Amino acid sequence: MKSRKQPISDVWSHNRMLEICHLSNIAMRVGRELKWDPVKREIVGDAQANAFLSRESRKGFEITL
Repeated sequence: MKSRKQPISDVWSHNRMLEICHLSNIAMRVGRELKWDPVKREIVGDAQANAFLSRESRKGFEITL
């Protein structure tokens, strides 16, 4: 932190790794291969699998952009 240099293991590579873990779990649940679009951050052509990517936030804890 003192040097302000990029760490060996940064937050962006961790985020990508977690995406892969979540997508693997979704593929196991739906029982088929998935095609991931990393730019749009969605599963291509599979509404059922896309439904697993997020859920409705609890009242009072919504995130607005």
